[in-house]
Amino acid sequence: MGTPTNTKEWPRFVLPIIRKEWESQMQAVNSPLAPFFGIDSSVSSVEYSQGIGSFDLVPEYNSAAAEGQPAAIEYDSFNPLYESTFTHKEYAKGVAIERKLMDDNRTGQIKRKAQSLGFAFGTTIASHMSSILNNAFSADYVGADAVALCSASHPVNKVSSAVFDNLGSTALSYDAVVATLIAGQDLDNDRGNPMPIVYDTLYVPTALQGTAFEIVKALSKPTTADGAANALNFISGAPLNVVVDPYLSDANNWFMLSKPMSLMHLLWFWRVRPEIALDPSSDYNLVAKYRGYFRSSFGWDSARFIHGHEVT
Repeated sequence: MGTPTNTKEWPRFVLPIIRKEWESQMQAVNSPLAPFFGIDSSVSSVEYSQGIGSFDLVPEYNSAAAEGQPAAIEYDSFNPLYESTFTHKEYAKGVAIERKLMDDNRTGQIKRKAQSLGFAFGTTIASHMSSILNNAFSADYVGADAVALCSASHPVNKVSSAVFDNLGSTALSYDAVVATLIAGQDLDNDRGNPMPIVYDTLYVPTALQGTAFEIVKALSKPTTADGAANALNFISGAPLNVVVDPYLSDANNWFMLSKPMSLMHLLWFWRVRPEIALDPSSDYNLVAKYRGYFRSSFGWDSARFIHGHEVT
């Protein structure tokens, strides 16, 4: 590292090094749940997602209208669902770099400090994403319909007493996975018409990954001596994916997800994407402070993309 000609310039001289190492480590932390989020930018302090119900079945077009009258087309309306609110929160953390590290050519130590801060930002984002599932059964973390993400009492809309169920309590097993796949296929929409959900992902904590891969990857039905076919190869219509999430806090709970539906209903908004900058309050003579910052919100507006098992 070369020394700047003016010692007051050294904090800005170090900034590109800090930014590069911070960003590389932040991006190196891969959230297993990130590919399931619909991620968008925001220009407001709050975002809203207004749920709408389903159309009824399409009727036959009747062209035999009364003489002189146009053929009648039925114009449907939606049942009112729930409006979800996403209020952005701010997150910030900084690192202090002493001038003597630059004077003594301690580039490696400067890089490690920046890398540690970047890793902290990456794991924070990953933890926030996985908190959706860690809190999936908690009455303290409810959606716009006033119940937890995984619940036996999700109201189908705001005008009906009917509910749908995406909550289980069965330990992970072959039979439990098959039953959950079928439960998704048997779901109805808010008008009582079939709205099958095809779960394509088995989402598990690290403690269940061995069981998950044995269930999904077996050519024949697990624990069956007669070589019966593994029904999972046929029920879902495509190979079932296994995702292991080290950020899940419970070793027994597991989930089934539909990725296409999660991209519509599991939402993340960036008001300000992660950035790092030199704090102008730094004492430029001895210590430079670099602060990382982002502003975001996340949540869901419909729970139909998931079925969770809370196992005791």
